[in-house]
Amino acid sequence: MFFTIILCFLAATGTAHIVPEILGYRTIWSDSFDGSAGSLPDTSKWNIQQWYKELNSDYQEYKASPNNVHVTGDGFLRIIPRRDLSAERGWTSGRIESTYTFTPTPATKTIIQSSIRLGDGNLDKKQGIWPAFWLLGDSHRTGGPFWPECGELDIMEHVNGYLSTYAAIHCDKAPGGICKEKEGISASVHLPDAGTDWHTYKVVIDRTPRRWEDETIDFWVDDQLIQQVKGKRIGNPDVWKSIARNKMFMIFNVAVGGDWPQPPQLDTIDGLGAGMEVGYVAHYVKEISEEDTRFRIEHYYDKDEDLQALYPDPHPPENPDKYYVPPPPDYPKTHGYPMDSYNYPPVPQAPPPPPPVGVPPPPPVGVPPPPPVGVPPPPPVGVPPPPPVGAPPPPPVGAPPPPPVGAPPPPPVGVPPLPPVGAPPLGDERIPYFQDPYYNSDHYYDYDQNPPHDYYDYWGDYDK
Repeated sequence: MFFTIILCFLAATGTAHIVPEILGYRTIWSDSFDGSAGSLPDTSKWNIQQWYKELNSDYQEYKASPNNVHVTGDGFLRIIPRRDLSAERGWTSGRIESTYTFTPTPATKTIIQSSIRLGDGNLDKKQGIWPAFWLLGDSHRTGGPFWPECGELDIMEHVNGYLSTYAAIHCDKAPGGICKEKEGISASVHLPDAGTDWHTYKVVIDRTPRRWEDETIDFWVDDQLIQQVKGKRIGNPDVWKSIARNKMFMIFNVAVGGDWPQPPQLDTIDGLGAGMEVGYVAHYVKEISEEDTRFRIEHYYDKDEDLQALYPDPHPPENPDKYYVPPPPDYPKTHGYPMDSYNYPPVPQAPPPPPPVGVPPPPPVGVPPPPPVGVPPPPPVGVPPPPPVGAPPPPPVGAPPPPPVGAPPPPPVGVPPLPPVGAPPLGDERIPYFQDPYYNSDHYYDYDQNPPHDYYDYWGDYDK
């Protein structure tokens, strides 16, 4: 009974949402929209938009104003469209874009998730109201490629107060292309409350399969899967990269009008009843085990993550041709592409400074510098240098070198040399096996009974 009362109290007071943990996943980044009531969201995490451009026949002008976007003081974000005669087309609203970016990596599952509820105003008077939670390729705001080539994942979209929520993928080119722009690859699910209660919206990007064609992008509302798109449906590795392997950022906004919902009407409501509240947003990652990824096959567009196709032992694949890894694409060297090994822009180099006046220029590369003034030139290549002044001349060619100073002279020709100091006298008939490379048994070699053939013995003599 007491627990039920507490739950009712929390629901009535709008207590902040706690960012949930997901079993098996790590929370990489999140925001639960703390801050004083009526203030803008944390600007270290969000870029508050201030602009107007008629992109899709939109009516709203985005304002970085608490009147259109603010936190509530108890852990919620609010985005509110308002009628405003001073605006270009009579409406203002809010849009925030995360400063945080993420890139789904190989052998992981990535989740972007948020808890959202929509304004509970009269559904019949929401014509033209278009709240959304979505992801956009970071290159769109850093110089290109731009939409739709940069990639877009719409996790939640509502229009006109309909009893459905939509999820979509936008990619390739417009109009037409692989994603059939401007419509995109979309799906919807029925929501009897039109999203006016709290719902959890998420996208799951699964990069654990070995081949990019088997990777997936899943869209969920609460615990219901509403759309799954596989890489093989896209059919183009570069386009798939733009939506499943690309650096992206998060966006919350409420648009007014546009090509899809059509213009607002005279009786279209504004204010919180037409707006959107957000409890939290989070980025989660799950890594699969090393055992599952030993034989992963990565493709060229992973750059530093490229791996040659590895085939599990002991059986190679039946058809190795299907694992052919194409060479890297020849990206155009234009501004806006990431600075990678394929397109790093050429930077002009300054010429070396001229030598001082009166100083001769340096010799060409590979040519030795000239000797200092007064020093004789070096001998020609292949000729030994002359001995130092006062040193004895070198011995004739072919003559043995003289013995070191203090060493005894060598024995006459035909006389064997003396054994080393401490060595047994010549004729010792037992030599340890470890000194005889011709023998590998664990006893001594008897030279009297088994003389070696043409073997140079330990002392330097030949025994015949």
